[in-house]
Amino acid sequence: MKSKVNRSASRGKVCHLTSVHRVNDIRIFRKECATLSRAGFDVTLVGVKSPEILSGTNIQIVNLPTPENRATRMIGQTYRVYREALKANAQVYHFHDPELLPCGLMLKKFTGAKVVFDSHECFREDVVEKDWIPKILRKSVSYGVGAIEDFVVEKIDLVIAATPHIEKFFSSRANSVVTINNYPIADEFKFPNLQEIDRTGVCYAGALSPARGILPFLDAVALIDRDIPVHIAGTFANDAFEEAVRSHPSWRYITYHGQVDRKVVGQIYASCFAGIVTLLPAPNHVNSQPNKLFEYMSSGLAVIGSNFPIWKSVIEDGEAGLLVDPSSPSQIAAAIQVLHEDRVRAERMGQQGARLVRELYNWNREGERLVEVYDDLLAS
Repeated sequence: MKSKVNRSASRGKVCHLTSVHRVNDIRIFRKECATLSRAGFDVTLVGVKSPEILSGTNIQIVNLPTPENRATRMIGQTYRVYREALKANAQVYHFHDPELLPCGLMLKKFTGAKVVFDSHECFREDVVEKDWIPKILRKSVSYGVGAIEDFVVEKIDLVIAATPHIEKFFSSRANSVVTINNYPIADEFKFPNLQEIDRTGVCYAGALSPARGILPFLDAVALIDRDIPVHIAGTFANDAFEEAVRSHPSWRYITYHGQVDRKVVGQIYASCFAGIVTLLPAPNHVNSQPNKLFEYMSSGLAVIGSNFPIWKSVIEDGEAGLLVDPSSPSQIAAAIQVLHEDRVRAERMGQQGARLVRELYNWNREGERLVEVYDDLLAS
């Protein structure tokens, strides 16, 4: 089903494609597609239908059904994406999922358009941590996916990397690669009356899975003062993990918000003095730049984050928060307590993080770079 919009003279016709993400995805819709649309490009987005009604933009939305399972997503959904891509008749096709690599290759071969792969993560590293793949098969799957990825990125026009680590990974493999960091939109979470808000809580917002460090965080909750509100927002990776989390003794102390819209996320941030981003050291986490890290900073929250070397330069050197061993409940709890008991320090860290986002880690700069990349693509 398509949502109709009025079109005007275009800087170029582009089509973003995803079989996995909903059409309201932050990086895809709110950052990349919105930036390109404002810059004068004629933008179509093909993705999974969102419960949120998207309005007020000139982006043509093509809604796909939610796949029943991974098998139908990887086969049937991929075909739907390719079919809708051909209908868009774009000059640039920009796809966001590794399972669309064959689709990208066919679009390059049969349409002559420019084709871009947006690598949000290093997928072959991520595969070895996927719970739904039997452990005995993970290395073989990673190798197979890597071989396909290497073949396709040599044939298409560009890989956009979400982090410098991913750019470095593709630099010897891809035809061309550039980093467009997934930094937050400046002032999205701006609280004009912050001095009147009692920021008493701590929060975690994001996907809920074992690798995200949720269980050590819940263990830490058992060790902190009971007068500290603890907020969690997001969706569970699967039913089994949801059951494990809900049966944890500390769950009774949690205010669980479920999957919420951006307005509610902002309200949660406004009520907290610290944000938790204690990802466990999986290969794909150690070199990541999680969006939530920078969202917390943008919102004026002190950050309690994993002690990964790449995060040290942002959190510790930037004086925006505290680093902890993400597998240590006692360290996580101690960091929460320190900031709870010294609100002046927490506020100072939050202000410093917000300043760093305004000056360095913001989407405005990345969006300008994205438009330059598109202009270069269409001119070549």
